[in-house]
Amino acid sequence: MPKLVSVSYRLFEHEEPAIEAARNSETHDFGGELVLTFEGGLRSFVSWVGEPVQYAVGISEASHYVPDAALSDFDVSDTSMWEGLVGKELSLAFVAADNQVLQLSSPGSSVFVCSLERGGWWADELTICKEVPAPYDADSDSWRPVA
Repeated sequence: MPKLVSVSYRLFEHEEPAIEAARNSETHDFGGELVLTFEGGLRSFVSWVGEPVQYAVGISEASHYVPDAALSDFDVSDTSMWEGLVGKELSLAFVAADNQVLQLSSPGSSVFVCSLERGGWWADELTICKEVPAPYDADSDSWRPVA
């Protein structure tokens, strides 16, 4: 992939605490979408989706939301959460079954995007974190890291 030039959160009203959490490199979640912009203007939109299972993580070349969705854009490129990836070639790979965890990585840095909320899978939100979280039901079949 080309180099990542910016990272934006498209947030619904009252989801702004995610910005401060990103500044502090703290785990956070929101119901909107993540926008990755690469050299040459290519953009990837990451959000929760309904395939391959309900509440998975999905990637698209266009927004997952209708044009008039009440989302506000916030550039988080210079936050502690994202600083290790911006300006570098980025690799994207699903690292858990059913597209539940997407790893964004460059040499020496990773961020995980998960469809995990409040300790359980199947959330209609994204959780952004530096380490893959294990849900409360990690011993069950719902948590199956990809081999």
